Amino acid sequence: MGYTLLASESTVQVLSPTVVNDVVYCTIQTTPSGAIVSSPVQKDVFDAGQAGVELANLADAIEQVLTLDHVVSAAGVQVLDASGLLADQVAFTVEYVKPGTTGTSVTAEALVPVAELNFTDAEIGRTLLADVEATINRVYTNLQDAAGG
Repeated sequence: MGYTLLASESTVQVLSPTVVNDVVYCTIQTTPSGAIVSSPVQKDVFDAGQAGVELANLADAIEQVLTLDHVVSAAGVQVLDASGLLADQVAFTVEYVKPGTTGTSVTAEALVPVAELNFTDAEIGRTLLADVEATINRVYTNLQDAAGG
């Protein structure tokens, strides 16, 4: 597992009306799936040459989620949060194939905040992974129910 850095740009991340953060916005492509996602990295961390650890953790977590049953792809997206600010997320495509059909499937996206995609810390990592799995399972169950299966 790993990633390739596709692009980076210095910018300001707005956290609230009065709090901003100097970041380098990095776009990566994960290996082996090829998912393209973006994430802000603290500018001082990037400038110190230490962004690789954060980006590798993100890429590894995405690849780990892609091994879950019914998850077929991933792509980075930006959404507006409750405060109207941009928030980076990963849209995992979840697929349901109704038993007895000839491969016809329905899909939906499970949105996961980029901040939840770091499973390296033992206890916190297990909790975050369980939350991501619950999100995936909710989307799958909704697809299954909607398909009458």
